Amino acid sequence: MDTATLEHLPDDVVALKDIIGTLVVQHHNEVGALQREALSWKEKYESLRRHFFGSSSEKKHKEESTQGWLFNEAETYAQESCKQEDKTAVKAHERVKRGPKPIPKDIPRVDIVSECSLEERTCPHCGGLRPEIGQEVREELEIIPQKVIVNRYIMKKYGPCGCKDCQSPVIQASGPVKFIPGSRFSNNSLAFFLSSKFVDAEPFYRMEKILARFGIETPRATLCALAIRAGRGLGDFIEAMKEDIKASHVLLMDETVVQVLHERNSSPQSKHFMWVTEGFSEGKPIIFFHYHPSRSKEIPLRLLKDYEGYLQTDGYSGYDEAGSFPGITHVGCLAHVRRKFIDAQKLGSKEASIFISMIAELYEKETTLRREYKEGLLTTEHFLTLRRKEQAPKLTAMHAWLMAHAGVSPPTLAFGKAVSYALSQWEKITHYLDHELLTPDTNRVENAIRPFVIGRKNWLFSNTPLGAHASASIYSIIETAKANGHEPYHYLCYLFNELPKAKSLEGKLQLLPYRIGPTDY
Repeated sequence: MDTATLEHLPDDVVALKDIIGTLVVQHHNEVGALQREALSWKEKYESLRRHFFGSSSEKKHKEESTQGWLFNEAETYAQESCKQEDKTAVKAHERVKRGPKPIPKDIPRVDIVSECSLEERTCPHCGGLRPEIGQEVREELEIIPQKVIVNRYIMKKYGPCGCKDCQSPVIQASGPVKFIPGSRFSNNSLAFFLSSKFVDAEPFYRMEKILARFGIETPRATLCALAIRAGRGLGDFIEAMKEDIKASHVLLMDETVVQVLHERNSSPQSKHFMWVTEGFSEGKPIIFFHYHPSRSKEIPLRLLKDYEGYLQTDGYSGYDEAGSFPGITHVGCLAHVRRKFIDAQKLGSKEASIFISMIAELYEKETTLRREYKEGLLTTEHFLTLRRKEQAPKLTAMHAWLMAHAGVSPPTLAFGKAVSYALSQWEKITHYLDHELLTPDTNRVENAIRPFVIGRKNWLFSNTPLGAHASASIYSIIETAKANGHEPYHYLCYLFNELPKAKSLEGKLQLLPYRIGPTDY
């Protein structure tokens, strides 16, 4: 401090103390601001470092960048399969159980019997035959490659019998009933195409090449047209699913992006959305996909019109208005809260680890209670009572911890963001205790979305809105079928062969995957 400045200082001690106090406060504020800025830059640096140089398990595959991952697909899954070996508990440690898993019993067996020759079985001393005393059975898997055949349906015609009184018209034997009339592909072939794309994520351009190897020239546009016609043919199913799902006491909703090149009034690069709803019909799951170019709140408002029950979602604000409807209880997702604390933990927050441990303890108890409930050891009423008794105090303690740490870290830093987000969702999260079908998170509906996301990595986009709507219909049927224990290809074969035979709408709807079981066909 120079002499001129000192001359302007007051001689009064109280005034000097006030000035010094003000300077100290300013200094502390400036230091705090610099520390927060330094911590923010440290988080940004750590985040970038992990993104570019972190271990492969920490790196995320960008939705737009797929080729590098596809080229390393075999190696990636080979490494993962090594990590997923069965473990057998032994005294003092866990021992890795080696060897392949048994071949499933439901795979058809073909017995190939090997016998010794008569010469080998003949006793060299007395000439008698050696008796059979047993056998050794060894199983091996044989994969039969795809083959193409042509079914020739010869539909014979019959004229009048020839008598003078016969006026009967010409009659003809009926041919196969087609799900898509006029198509040169069988119903089972259609099931194969759709399951290959929508279950196995095989793009149509690859199927085009596969068919070409068999000498069948089929442009991918033809396959796309078949998928669109199949989606339209399932319209009655989709409308029934839309109504049936609204009768569910519990609904889970989520959405993910999809690129549609020729959507009206938008560029090919624009993001559009596939909305997914999961509910139940008499305890059996229904998974409903719905395409819309917008992520507007109007979409859940429209889909949930006249619905009453529990709606569980993540923290996206587009669900808030629908969740506030009379008759709807909006339930939050603890998994999304946990992810934000995981992000903070990765960036060096020790406090985040404490809250993650509290979440883990809650999930451990939830897993135990739900296992006992599924095994029939707890009635629904007992399960709900016991869950509330065990979990409500944990949730109260977690909320108290969050309140104590609110404002400790600036909202611009990862830990501050995590605490703020958790508090904003907490009341909604606690509602999961109210119904036996509710869990602490929306993982079920996210798992239902995952096949679509995996498929999108391969086929990248839909060409037109018609294709996107058809995809939504087909994914709805396939994912609902999978959720109810059906093997998707076999179910589609059954559906496409039986649906054209149904005489009434009610007869058709009896074929819905949650109205029949895997053993009914």
